[in-house]
Amino acid sequence: MPTEGERPTGERPTGEKSSPGTTGGKSAKEAVGALKPGDRIAHYELIRLLGKGGMGSVFLARDTKLGRRVAIKFLHTDNQELAKRFVLEARTTARCGHENIVIIYEADEHDGMPFMVLEFLQGHPLTKLISDGKPLPAARAVELMVPVVRALARAHEEGIVHRDLKPDNIFVTESGTIKVLDFGIAKVLAGDDKTSDGEGGAGDEAGESGAELTRHGAIMGTLAYMSPEQWRAQGIDHTTDIWATGIMLYRMLAGQHPLKGLTGMALSVTGDLREPMPPLRKVAPGVPQELADVVDKCLKKNKAERWGDALSLLRALEPFLPGRYSREIKIDESPYAGLASFQEADADRFFGRTHEIAAVVNRVRDVPLMAIVGPSGSGKSSFVRAGVVPALKRSGEAWESMVFRPGRNPLNALASVVAPLVSSSISVEADLEEQRKLVQRLRDEPGYVGAVLRARARREKRSILLFIDQFEELYTQVADLEERLAFTACLAGIADDATSPTRVVLSIRSDFLDRVPEDQHFMAEMSHGLFFLTSPARDGLRDAIVQPAEMAGYRFETEQVVDDMLS
Repeated sequence: MPTEGERPTGERPTGEKSSPGTTGGKSAKEAVGALKPGDRIAHYELIRLLGKGGMGSVFLARDTKLGRRVAIKFLHTDNQELAKRFVLEARTTARCGHENIVIIYEADEHDGMPFMVLEFLQGHPLTKLISDGKPLPAARAVELMVPVVRALARAHEEGIVHRDLKPDNIFVTESGTIKVLDFGIAKVLAGDDKTSDGEGGAGDEAGESGAELTRHGAIMGTLAYMSPEQWRAQGIDHTTDIWATGIMLYRMLAGQHPLKGLTGMALSVTGDLREPMPPLRKVAPGVPQELADVVDKCLKKNKAERWGDALSLLRALEPFLPGRYSREIKIDESPYAGLASFQEADADRFFGRTHEIAAVVNRVRDVPLMAIVGPSGSGKSSFVRAGVVPALKRSGEAWESMVFRPGRNPLNALASVVAPLVSSSISVEADLEEQRKLVQRLRDEPGYVGAVLRARARREKRSILLFIDQFEELYTQVADLEERLAFTACLAGIADDATSPTRVVLSIRSDFLDRVPEDQHFMAEMSHGLFFLTSPARDGLRDAIVQPAEMAGYRFETEQVVDDMLS
């Protein structure tokens, strides 16, 4: 709490808390509206308002004890029962520790206003990715939803149902991590809980965020994602969240809601058990039948016919993730690469970096220049060659990759990549002369190579990824500063804008990172896309040991054997 003399107007001395939902004469909304930057809430200092709606306001704040930024969510209600439920939300969600569930640090009240303190996330809601009505590639849709299903599996273990799962409540962070927000209407399952209001304002608009059912004691939900049992005011359970997951997958894969119209009248058909939901492939025939079957099973109106639990749904979706491969290996072929580095052709036996691959694949779509940074031997080359590149190509998006190392003559190495795209020579001698002229042109016109690659990308209707492996060679093997600066200027010209169809990814040893600032412009651009590749986590190491063996048809006798290897 603030020390004497720092207490904001209206704050009670320590130990004199009012009941949640009572604000000393002001309505809760008025009390929250009176808050301003610089105000102190316990040991949190408000920085700015991030957003507000009918039910609450969210502020960016700084934790003055731990020196971190947080988000503080206040509830707009004078109803003490809702205020108590708000605090319960924080406590129940806090029990669900999981990387894909937003972290709640604490819950309390200030001047009668209940609030919770959450981790501050930067990025955008899933709504942004599907609002244009265009279908997403199948692998991309699965990539976005698998973390959500993992989060649900963890929450369901605690007996917690989200009940209002929708794109607005799923957040894609700048690092690519998916976070599920607002378990605010979740209740710990205790017996057969039922809604008290199953009617949904027929005829009202009920889009992504609209038309919530929020009556006293009711289960809140957004009409477009509500299950038949919610519409019918019947008991709900974890399969209610599986229904909402199916709706989101359907929207991402088909570019539309299964029932098209987002009015209450159109959506009310959801509650009619006699009318099945339209099969996904009826609207999106290009979706693989196996994946369509997974989605259609989520949308069975009889909840007993849906996936039995989130883990079952997770196992059904994971084979469709980018970077997941399966093949039979030859009798004389080892599933383990040993000390050899992995190449793109080894993607089907590259395990242990699933989360990191997903993070980089997500970021490379938005960041034109990325650097994979790590110590020597951390697997940077294998990670990009056998992980990131194959995952992009398998994502359903059109990608072409070009790979080279700087070596002693980086401009010559770059020219060798570009030459086949512009060459018109018919002899070896002419090739050599064209190569020499091309290198000189790259020195004189650093933007030329970017123009060539963008033209090819647009002509072929695909994105191009240029991977420069072992970028530290630029500093260990090239003594000429002008040569180095000419090379980095060319790379900056390729990766000059996020809307461009060209991307540059480089791998560099962390102990050479301090050499990059010799080109200030290049360093400034690269700093937006730094990704530090650390040693694999324990679950990643387990995958790297177990999954190649399973691919070859073998299993370890006991889990203890694997645990001993990891110890």
